[in-house]
Amino acid sequence: MEPRQKTYKREVSMVLLCFVCGLAVAAVVGPSVPAMEALRILVAPVFLFAAGAFGLDEMSKNMRQK
Repeated sequence: MEPRQKTYKREVSMVLLCFVCGLAVAAVVGPSVPAMEALRILVAPVFLFAAGAFGLDEMSKNMRQK
């Protein structure tokens, strides 16, 4: 069996989640309208990407075990 190529999906999703958390802190600490608008736009796609990345990773690990 050949080794799998690293795709960095989980790492990218963690960076994006940290970025969204930073926007949330910026929106709460200083009432910044641009940060709040960016947060509204980015929350759904970033969380969907993260859920997909971690879900696909777990699914592939479970499929290899069986």
